[in-house]
Amino acid sequence: MRHGVRVIDTAYESHQELGEASLMITKHCVRYSLSLCPKQATGVTGGQGTIRAEALVRKHGNDSLTLRFDCKPCEMHVVGKMRKNVLQQLAAEPLNLYRSRPGG
Repeated sequence: MRHGVRVIDTAYESHQELGEASLMITKHCVRYSLSLCPKQATGVTGGQGTIRAEALVRKHGNDSLTLRFDCKPCEMHVVGKMRKNVLQQLAAEPLNLYRSRPGG
């Protein structure tokens, strides 16, 4: 609260997020690196309004991550689902989350 945080979402590891969850938010943008950024196209003749920041999908084996773009603050969100092996590991060793440091 001291730093201006008003709402704290549940941790990804608590498995309370059903379906896809935001795994990472980064200023590094794949669209910018590939010269597919809508902001880059503003100075190109005929480019403004033709390039849209649509989501991209990154596949690695059986996993797929969705890359969503929020161009106003210039952020890329990596979104994905919980992997099955993580859920199996949680069943073997339950994860305890505490509001404050235990024993302190």
